[in-house]
Amino acid sequence: MWVLGLTSPVPKNMQWKSAEVESRLAASQVVLKLPTLEIGVKASAYRDSMLLPPRVQRDNPNQQTLHDVLAPEVYRHWQRLRARYLPTSRHLERMRPIVAGRELYEAALAHYGLIDDYGLEAMVYKAASRDGVTIISTSYRLLLKDPGEAIRSLNNTSMNDQHCLDQVLDALDQDLAQATQRANAWATGDIDALRSILSLAQQDSCLSTLDRSQFAEALGIDDIEGRVKKSWIESAERELEKNVGSFAVLPMHELLAADGYMHALQSDGYSVQSPGQ
Repeated sequence: MWVLGLTSPVPKNMQWKSAEVESRLAASQVVLKLPTLEIGVKASAYRDSMLLPPRVQRDNPNQQTLHDVLAPEVYRHWQRLRARYLPTSRHLERMRPIVAGRELYEAALAHYGLIDDYGLEAMVYKAASRDGVTIISTSYRLLLKDPGEAIRSLNNTSMNDQHCLDQVLDALDQDLAQATQRANAWATGDIDALRSILSLAQQDSCLSTLDRSQFAEALGIDDIEGRVKKSWIESAERELEKNVGSFAVLPMHELLAADGYMHALQSDGYSVQSPGQ
């Protein structure tokens, strides 16, 4: 199994030399998708539907504003950076802090010539489809019996996500230096630099887990990250046993982490070879 590590953000106008990846894909029988969480409703026909309407995901409960839910110093910090990157976006004031942080973060990325997009993931799947390679979902599927109650619970629950917004504001104060270094190291294939950067706490990492840990915590669901990881590992081991060649994509931080997905495969007896070995 060949595993491609993806990172975000990446340079907006990057030109990807994809010939080697496409060659590995063409020689594979399956490609494993990124680990994700799917939230659905358990119905009589097991028909999935999205749990959370957009406004439930987006807005603070009880029609509160950011001024109402943020500590005064955090709100002043937010106002200063919103004036810089999104000066005309007054609608953000009613958003949950983590969602408002996402909007501000994406505007700042555009300002610095970066894009927070796994567009390369879509390119991998497109190449796989063209070559007749089977695309395998690795999602952990969470089925809820009472989505209405879950929605009512979220409408009346603080997400306690002020800390995440605070992290994002701090990252923007530093002109996204860490995100820019990470993007450039990935684009140039500098594995040593990536290991060094990813060994630090990622200032923007909380934004990538909005649909997992934040909402899962509010719904009283424990260890979502562990469940998502277990689902991917089980999928990978199943396809490794069945196929001569396979391909997978993973977030780069999970690929290089000492206790990440590759470590789990090694613990189960698989041999893992890093780039350059």
